[in-house]
This record gives sequence, structure tokens and C-alpha cells, in this order.
Amino acid sequence: MMPPECCICAKDLLPNEGGLIYFSEDEHDIKYNKSFEVQGFTGNPSNAYWFCNDHYNEAKKLSCFTKREAFKILNEKFKI
Repeated sequence: MMPPECCICAKDLLPNEGGLIYFSEDEHDIKYNKSFEVQGFTGNPSNAYWFCNDHYNEAKKLSCFTKREAFKILNEKFKI
């Protein structure tokens, strides 16, 4: 099994490094995540992303936004 990687810098996360952040669900996420559960798949829902220690705190501040809103802000901040 591969370790999770930061969605900003693609760094492989070590145990206890960074974390998974759940952003607010939009209509697409609600539909996708429900379908995911019904089919019995495992993994992260479509509104959850891994971040390394360097990006976690900034991303966590935006968890009340949808992923599209949050990533627009993160893209501007980190120039990705």
C-alpha cells in the first residue's frame, strides 16, 4: 500500500505527518459519495484530500468551503 501524498506538493506523507481534510460537500460530492457508499467502495470521499505539514494548516482554515472554492484560494497562495 502506498502512503498518501500531499495534493499540493505530491510529497509522500510519513506516519503522523499532515492529515486528511474534509471540505464542505457540493452537489457533485453528495451524489458521488452516496454512490461510492452504495457500491461498497473504500477510500477517501470526493471532498477529502491529504496535505503535508507545510500545507495542512492553511488548508484546514478553508475546510468550511467546498473543494473548488478552497483550491482556488490554495492555488493563489501556493502558486500551484
